[in-house]
Amino acid sequence: MHMFWWFMFAQGGVIAALLLPAHILVQGILGPLGGMPVADRHYETWVSALHNPIVKLYLIVLISVPFFHFAHRLRYLVVDFGVHEAKGMWAQVGFYGTSVAITIVTIWIVWTTAPIDIGALHLLG
Repeated sequence: MHMFWWFMFAQGGVIAALLLPAHILVQGILGPLGGMPVADRHYETWVSALHNPIVKLYLIVLISVPFFHFAHRLRYLVVDFGVHEAKGMWAQVGFYGTSVAITIVTIWIVWTTAPIDIGALHLLG
């Protein structure tokens, strides 16, 4: 099980270091400047984008996976500060359980915001 948390730590680090800044650049800087078409802050635009299941999956990964990175890093920071109880089972449940809870809430919010529209994939023409 320890290997799973290290995997989630690594993936969260990659997403936090690469995907999150790219998302901020495109959605927060280039889009408002008119350089790229993006989903703006209007509800109708976001809901129309959220009909696409790929956008839903992207947002779930973008929001939830960095929390696993944060939980793992925070747990080992607490251990480095001398709190060796952070290596125990209950500390793992607390740190990683919070990340799992955030992931579940993220999935619920993203999945229930707009129904999936398979035609939104635009793969078939």
